[in-house]
Amino acid sequence: MAFKAYYAVPHANDSWRLERPEPLRFAGPQGLIAQWYRLNRARAEEGTWLVPSQEWLALALGLEAAAQSWIVFEQINQGVRKLARLERINGRFSSETRLMLQFRPLLTMGEGLPLIVVEPANACTWSEELSIDGGDGSSSCSWRWAPPKLGFASVVAGEGRRKS
Repeated sequence: MAFKAYYAVPHANDSWRLERPEPLRFAGPQGLIAQWYRLNRARAEEGTWLVPSQEWLALALGLEAAAQSWIVFEQINQGVRKLARLERINGRFSSETRLMLQFRPLLTMGEGLPLIVVEPANACTWSEELSIDGGDGSSSCSWRWAPPKLGFASVVAGEGRRKS
């Protein structure tokens, strides 16, 4: 699983050209989640929080670059590259950080860089539940990915996925 920031340029036929990929790191002591927590501790302690992708990009790349960039999640499934655009992350800090990442699928037009993608007009977004070892109730945290605790919605929907 890999997150990358891409500079997004409008392209022909409602498509986008994604170029200049930069890896993004959400986990770890210097990852974006830990950085955001240190900057927004008071806001985070009020309960749940929601951070749109542009705010993550601003933290990683600066405001100017964030305005023209997307966070893209890339995975290879049975030899096929699958891409999705990260829209936002909802979370709650305690002894661990519980996260709900919301994605929108992207269709890839061809291979190689620059990537040409289309956002399907009628595609469903989906959410993935994850956890990170760290938060305001944790004295010795690593800020590393951890298995999510199954919640009610995860059990009902199956495999931790919900369509919205």
